[in-house]
Amino acid sequence: MYLLEALAIASAEEVDPTRPLQLGTLELGVEAASEAARILAGGDFPRDVSIDPRDLTRPFYWTVAHKTEGEAEIFGFPPGTDHGLPTAIEIALVRAVAASKPDRHAIVLAGGVEIAIGPAVASNDFRKIIRVVDQPMAGDSILFNGATLAIIDANVSSLLNKVALNCLANSFRTSPLKFRFLELYRVMEARFLAEIKIKLIASFDAEPNAALDDAAEALKSEMNQIIGLAETQKDAFEACWTALDQLNNVNQFATALFRRVTKKKVGGEKWKTGAALVYQIRCAIVHAGEKDMIFESFPDGAEAVKAVLPHVERAALLLVGVDFPQD
Repeated sequence: MYLLEALAIASAEEVDPTRPLQLGTLELGVEAASEAARILAGGDFPRDVSIDPRDLTRPFYWTVAHKTEGEAEIFGFPPGTDHGLPTAIEIALVRAVAASKPDRHAIVLAGGVEIAIGPAVASNDFRKIIRVVDQPMAGDSILFNGATLAIIDANVSSLLNKVALNCLANSFRTSPLKFRFLELYRVMEARFLAEIKIKLIASFDAEPNAALDDAAEALKSEMNQIIGLAETQKDAFEACWTALDQLNNVNQFATALFRRVTKKKVGGEKWKTGAALVYQIRCAIVHAGEKDMIFESFPDGAEAVKAVLPHVERAALLLVGVDFPQD
C-alpha cells in the first residue's frame, strides 16, 4: 500500500492512532494518525487525486459537495511547512498520500501545490473560483476566510461563465470598498445578461422578431432583471435587506436608499426590496441616472456598503451555482 511506503513502515500495526504521526518531514496530529490507522486497516478512501502547482502563502482547505457528482476535498499549504497545519488538511494529506503513487509523495508533502481528492467533476468548477481568491484589498470575503464547505449546484458549469469569474477575480484586487461592491454586482450582471442571451438563442429560430423584442425589453430595466434573478435566491437578498434595514434611520446613505426604493414603488417582500436596494447602491456609485443619489455625497456610505457586502458576495456566488451553509 502506498501509505505504508510514505510512512516508511512495514505494517499497519506500527501506526499508533493515539500519538502524533510523522509523514515525511511533516509532524501531524493524532487525528491524522487515526485516519492513517483506519485506512491501513482496510478503510475506504477516495482514489482520485489531482495535484497542480500553486503559489501559496497560507494554508487553505475546502470540502466540496456537488449536488450530482459527489464530494471532494481541495487543499494546499505553503512550501516549507513542517507542522501546525489545520487538522482538516492533515487528515486530507494522509488520504492524498494513500491515493498517490510513491513517485508523487514528495510533491504532495512539499507544499506549494493544490491537491484535489475525489471525483474531478465534483470539484473542477469550484477550483476555478478558488484559484482567483486572494485577500481582498477592501473588506472581507467568505471565500478567503469565512467558510470551508461549498455546496455546488448541478448547473454550475453553465452558471459560472468567464465574465462572472473575471469579475469575481477583480473583486479581490479592487479598492476602495465601493469598487469591490461593483465587481460583485457585475457577477450578478453577467448572470442576467447570460440569461437574456440564452433565451434569445433558444427562441430566435422559431420567432426571431419576438425573440429580439423580448431581449430588448429585458435590457430596458436592469432593476427588474436583478429582481428577477433574486426571486431564485430569496433568502440571500432578504439578508441584504436585513443588513441595510438595521442601518435605516441611523445611516444617511441607508435611509436615502430606502427612500429611493419607496419612491420607485418597489414594495412587497423583503427579498424584492433587498434586490432593489442592491441595485440602487450600484446606481449611486456609478451615478447612473440617480442624480439625487450620489455615493460620495454621503459621509457614511462606506459603512452601509461594508454592512451589506458579505450578503452581496453570497448572493452573487449563489447566482453562479455556489452556496455556503449558514450557521
